[in-house]
Amino acid sequence: MRLFLALRLFSESHAKLGIEATSKNSGPRGRLIDVHIERFHPALKNIIEYLRTSGRLPATREGSVLRTENGKKIVERTEQCRLYWCEIESNRDIAFWESLAEVEVVIEKDEFVKFAQSIRCRAGAAYIAACEEYADQLAIKTTAPISYEPPRRTSEQAA
Repeated sequence: MRLFLALRLFSESHAKLGIEATSKNSGPRGRLIDVHIERFHPALKNIIEYLRTSGRLPATREGSVLRTENGKKIVERTEQCRLYWCEIESNRDIAFWESLAEVEVVIEKDEFVKFAQSIRCRAGAAYIAACEEYADQLAIKTTAPISYEPPRRTSEQAA
């Protein structure tokens, strides 16, 4: 299934690595289709703006950058985490994605496309109001602290 995810990350490059990470028994979590999907969906752009200005989903929030030292994770520094809206393809259910601290919103793409098509005939304030109503119905999770160890770039790793 295709999903839209609002990911809270230290860097855009972490999106692909996190989405496509593999598990020992179940293979990759999913496949990243695109980052910054709001470019292609005007209704989503309005939803994101409403969530940001209403304070429900700020553009940035503080997170902890971790590093491993002697087998233990320690906080290296705090840094602002940005919000990235991504499209992914995955066989994992929505509950799996919602359980990850970095995922703050999950929207089924098919559901969103139906919504966007249903408001295409509206203009101006009516279009914005429909987007805001949709945004108010989204389950937003911002309580989990963001803390992870960013992938380290070495000469052996692909950029």
